[in-house]
Amino acid sequence: MKTSPYLIAAMLVVAGCSSDSHPTKSTDAGSGGASTGGSSGSGGANTGGSSGTGGSAASTGGKDGGPASGTGGSGPTFPMVDASDNGIDGSAPTQIDRSHLKDTGTTAPLDFSDPALWLCRPGINPDECFTNLDTTEFLKDNTTQLDKHVRAKDPGYDCFYVYPTVALGGNGNMTDFSDISLILDPLLAQAARFTRLCRVYAPLYRQVSLSLSGTPPADAGKLGDGGVDITGDPKLAYGDVKAAFQYYMDHFNGGRKFVLMGHSQGTAMLTQLMTDEFDKDATLRAKLISALLIGGNIAVPTGKSVGGTFANIPLCTAPGQVGCVIAYNSFAKDAPPPANSLFGRAATGMVNACTNPATLSGNTGNYLGSYTPEKFYDPIFAPDQPPAKPPLEPTPFVMDRDLFRGTCVSAGGFTYLQIAVDQTADDKRTVTGYRNTASEAIGFGTHIFDYSIELEDLISAVDQQAKAALAGD
Repeated sequence: MKTSPYLIAAMLVVAGCSSDSHPTKSTDAGSGGASTGGSSGSGGANTGGSSGTGGSAASTGGKDGGPASGTGGSGPTFPMVDASDNGIDGSAPTQIDRSHLKDTGTTAPLDFSDPALWLCRPGINPDECFTNLDTTEFLKDNTTQLDKHVRAKDPGYDCFYVYPTVALGGNGNMTDFSDISLILDPLLAQAARFTRLCRVYAPLYRQVSLSLSGTPPADAGKLGDGGVDITGDPKLAYGDVKAAFQYYMDHFNGGRKFVLMGHSQGTAMLTQLMTDEFDKDATLRAKLISALLIGGNIAVPTGKSVGGTFANIPLCTAPGQVGCVIAYNSFAKDAPPPANSLFGRAATGMVNACTNPATLSGNTGNYLGSYTPEKFYDPIFAPDQPPAKPPLEPTPFVMDRDLFRGTCVSAGGFTYLQIAVDQTADDKRTVTGYRNTASEAIGFGTHIFDYSIELEDLISAVDQQAKAALAGD
């Protein structure tokens, strides 16, 4: 299968085991990822039920039937937050049932007027981004405090999010959306917390599937030394994302400014969208607050902030800058990119983008807040290093402030965001797991946690960008 550079970038996601090896229950954080590799998701808590009805594993790596709140594994349960107030213009929200999405096929376009094709948007219940995101914060004296997640009321702008690869069965494009459980892992860890700032829109799409198992089908595209095989039609996946964004613009946007957010395959989809639609359209660019194109392949000429992947959309370089791109690939300091890494390297004369979220939030110290889910629906998402694990807390997430430091590093032909633990002598906390050694072994670094380690700085950076963008409106 021949793919364009941006669709190759779509495949630069952590591939795990085949769908047959996914257990049917969630796992506690820190219990270890699968030995065959990480996943593209940034890891989300199993904090809420999807609207599926339960059943067998889907052929594309999904499972029928979303978890009941906190279902599976040991530990606390985390109820969904009521979304009955999520109606449009005072009307009651549509109750979501995805049983008719058991097999969407690959021939007909998706109709995004169907509310069930959205994970998050006004007018639906449940809105998966309204899940309980309350957090237990670990303090330096090793005590804890509760941080309540509070959604913005009537926010002034939107966030359009495209999730990373969750279809790991190597069975072509994902066409079963009767269960969205696996999608909740990245959705809740990456996008949902932005409801503090914006209205989040998150469509489903028929993403390509990845596999590390056996001999790939005849239409597979090999992705290099990591042994990652892709199956399915990337153009179908991109067509869905493009159609969803167009539906958002036609029916929901109403002239509002917005942030684009993606990770991994989701980033590749948005990169293609920005190339096709934004880079040549100044009017559309004027509505763009910023684009979080994280865990992908954004390149710029050496010493410049624009002119590589995009001709007219620069990298973000300062707090409050608008109309720009936040992009990086992260690796732990103790596990830099190996020679066969699929991330962090650009073509000759170009460098891989690295925009440190701390810089963009005006933060000169360690990251403002790093989140870890207490439970994972798919254990492939779970960190296994450091091995010591704090006790399970009664909230869906735990969080550490001032524990991790990020630095943009260029070494060995790679440019990447280096993540290091940075504790002071009086810091009594156990370091929460932030690495997946199986993922590192195939050259993906801390790709799974590209959002979660830097999340408070990303939120702060977007908040400052939005305030600057809306100041003149």
